[in-house]
Amino acid sequence: MNDLQAKVSAGDHKGKPLYPHLHKDGKYVASPTRFEIDYIRVDELDELEVLVRSGYAVRMSNPDIPNAPSLIITKNIHFTEDDAVLTPAELLPGIIDQVDLDRDCISKARKEQAFLRAHLLRGSVIGKCVICHNIFPVDMLVAAHLKMRSACNKSERRDIDNVAALMCKTGCDDLYERGYISVEAGRVISTNSKTVTPRLSEMIANIEGLTIANWASSSYYYDWHRKKTAR
Repeated sequence: MNDLQAKVSAGDHKGKPLYPHLHKDGKYVASPTRFEIDYIRVDELDELEVLVRSGYAVRMSNPDIPNAPSLIITKNIHFTEDDAVLTPAELLPGIIDQVDLDRDCISKARKEQAFLRAHLLRGSVIGKCVICHNIFPVDMLVAAHLKMRSACNKSERRDIDNVAALMCKTGCDDLYERGYISVEAGRVISTNSKTVTPRLSEMIANIEGLTIANWASSSYYYDWHRKKTAR
């Protein structure tokens, strides 16, 4: 594990070091945005390091500086060593098990989502939506379960390379999750199982027929979704 450090950029304490802030609940906080709703609470510094290397900002402070913790972006955080010790894939099995034990815990579900998304992004801070093929930053992407998570068995939930895919928050994730669209034979289809408005019909028409890059490896999960949403 590397030590994470940053430096105060301005003011009376300029140049002084900042360290990951340990909150009263014993957690460290990482986030893809400055909004508290996106905060990911982690238990260990090695978990925090994985998220930093995946583009997340971190709340940092210095016990000798009486300022509130600051959210420091990735490019301003430095590691004591160059090599990463762990990857999202190595941490995910344990995180998935935590969610299984406490399915009603929103913070644990957010944590699983963050690490699954980081795994799918493979270290990048941007990624392609599997449905519409457009490129988005990390905070506009979701690691969508192709088969509803609650319907997956343990081995399926741990099949992290195939059971989930990146979908954008601009519409594709909701359209898929709510059953307006699905995938058949490697292409996006309209399920025709929902009441739609003209605007929604237009949105679906814009992506209908597009090819799905991960069809070969994830067809089992797409087929489950299509059968589940069929009228």
